[in-house]
Amino acid sequence: MGIHFLISQIVGGIGIVILTRWMGMPADAYYKYAILMTGITAILSMIPAWFLYRRDQALRIAGGVIPAERVKGMKLSEGILLLLMGAGLAQYGNVLVGFLQMFLKSTEYQQTMEMISNGKGFWELIFWMGIVAPVAEEFIFRWLIYLRLRDYMKIAGAAVISGLIFGIYHGNLIQAIYASMLGMVFAYILEMSGNIWSCVLLHIGANVWSLIISQFGLEIVESKAGTILLFAADMLLLILMIGGLYYFLNKGNKRKRRII
Repeated sequence: MGIHFLISQIVGGIGIVILTRWMGMPADAYYKYAILMTGITAILSMIPAWFLYRRDQALRIAGGVIPAERVKGMKLSEGILLLLMGAGLAQYGNVLVGFLQMFLKSTEYQQTMEMISNGKGFWELIFWMGIVAPVAEEFIFRWLIYLRLRDYMKIAGAAVISGLIFGIYHGNLIQAIYASMLGMVFAYILEMSGNIWSCVLLHIGANVWSLIISQFGLEIVESKAGTILLFAADMLLLILMIGGLYYFLNKGNKRKRRII
């Protein structure tokens, strides 16, 4: 987490200075370029994170923690299932967030996201927030933090601690609860699948689905049979989410050695 935080602070600080002092813009102009600067932060953080992950794996192999043989590749069907499972986690996670907002009455996150995404194209949001950000965050929170915790503790403890750190990183209570829960599931599926890319696909699926619903959800609801379509989508995602968890649980139980 320190890598991402440090780089984000450097990039964000430079961005604010450029916008406010060099270009003479007001301080809130930062939000206009926040997604671009966040994307740059994510790309920059992936470089040291990948290096550290490879070093960690070499040390685990040398220490006999994991075997040296190469992990089997992921099937296309598994990749698609993981994307849809991520969408389901996001859908039902957002339902929980909606209930929490009724009691906590917090609108800080929505207001910030509106300011950041205002005027941005849909595909621009998909690229930076739906793909780049999830990849960078998984490099750090699952590939580094979770796997390092697993060197010293069992799955449950490592998943809970890394998930809580992931939630705290998001900076507000509503998102902390949402992200913590998803982070724990991401770590668990990473372990059960035995493939480091599983958590990346889950995260991409969750973020992309959230962006799609934010962009088109109201239009779908207001269209003919829109409510029925959303209900059918919810049921399908629920079935795929539960079925996917069962599938990867069985896969993890059959794989007796830790290979990640």
